[in-house]
Amino acid sequence: MHILGRASRRLIHNNFKGIVVMRKLMISVLFVATLSTAGLCAQTARGGKSLYDRLGGKPAVDAVASGLVDRILADNRVNKWFAHASSSPENTKAYKAKLSDFICQSVGGPCKYTGMDMVAAHKGRGVTDEAFGAVAENLSKTLDQLKVPAAEKREVMELVGSLKPSIVQTTATK
Repeated sequence: MHILGRASRRLIHNNFKGIVVMRKLMISVLFVATLSTAGLCAQTARGGKSLYDRLGGKPAVDAVASGLVDRILADNRVNKWFAHASSSPENTKAYKAKLSDFICQSVGGPCKYTGMDMVAAHKGRGVTDEAFGAVAENLSKTLDQLKVPAAEKREVMELVGSLKPSIVQTTATK
């Protein structure tokens, strides 16, 4: 015998779905708040200059994005997650531009990233800790190749590290 009637079970089910949607919304809001806070912190460091300015502005951000994408697409540890970006020169160029906008906005630049938030972009992709680490390693090597000063490199790597929970997702956040 069922203790709850059909209407009660439906109400509980709908409430549960609402909680799941609310949780996803809260994760997205927290992500945006983290990026915004990071951007403000980046702007107030080192005499009020933003991290964007200290990196060298848009040309430097473009170089980081381009170099990172080139490394990722050549890295067999992670390139399977970027198959679409490598499927044509146009897709590679578009991915580099979108990543550049994301980095630019994240480091306090004037760009506006219009892509999906990191939770949505990585949902169900099965990105592992190892893959995240490999991409971070590629970013570190790109920053070294571009001779980014140690303080700015550390700030960029900290920003990337703060994204890990949104990118490496457990079953509970899918």
